[in-house]
Amino acid sequence: MGRSKPVANIFLDTNILKFSAVKKHVYRKKSKMVTWGDATFEVECHEPYTVNKIHKIKSEVQRRDALFLAMLAYAGHDKWLKFHIHREVDLETWGLPGMASPSGRFFDCEIHEVPDPVAPQSRIIIGGNKRFKDHTLDFVCNMKHPRYVELTKMTGAYQGEAKPLNLNQALDAYHIWCAESAKMDYFLTMDDKLKKLIEKSKIKTNVSIATPDQLLRSMVPKFGLWGAIKYMWKGYRFAKPRVGFDEGQGWR
Repeated sequence: MGRSKPVANIFLDTNILKFSAVKKHVYRKKSKMVTWGDATFEVECHEPYTVNKIHKIKSEVQRRDALFLAMLAYAGHDKWLKFHIHREVDLETWGLPGMASPSGRFFDCEIHEVPDPVAPQSRIIIGGNKRFKDHTLDFVCNMKHPRYVELTKMTGAYQGEAKPLNLNQALDAYHIWCAESAKMDYFLTMDDKLKKLIEKSKIKTNVSIATPDQLLRSMVPKFGLWGAIKYMWKGYRFAKPRVGFDEGQGWR
């Protein structure tokens, strides 16, 4: 008897979308010598080039996890896993370099949107002579829900009554709150520092915090023996050209 799909609901941290945008098309400047009649001179031209951003990741652990993201995205394509974000995750990706990847957003896997954890909050995006980042800080600092306040302490965002919240960690707290409210099974992140902070905290969450490697190891056995065999074979064939491509001249 086959396993029912999906086997888990996964909330994606913003860095998952960032690290899955691995393919980048750029123009690279190149000098060439041109002869015109009796004159020879140097000109600059720009040639199309395909970049694999995984090669630029310095951490070996993060580089390995980035490779696993395409495998996880295939589990979404094959309906084994169901992926979710909150619209605040979308806002965080605005302006991040390389997000418009030819590989597609999370390798073109369907991503569902979860609702606000409480009644919609007032949220200013632009205007008022403030940067987008400042409006975001106002948004997270003005939220006083008891559970959210607890989660800011769990993620390390809370720095004392007299200081504003740490923005990145406050957003982590908000995303985890969204995941809790939507009854997600996992919160998928590439932020190992965040994961360690949560593991050490006395405040707990019922959403499992996992890296790509940990999620893959946890989920594949739940596909059943035959389902796991098919997934690993097809998932590898899906992932290899999307993350294992060679850099080089031309757009691939």
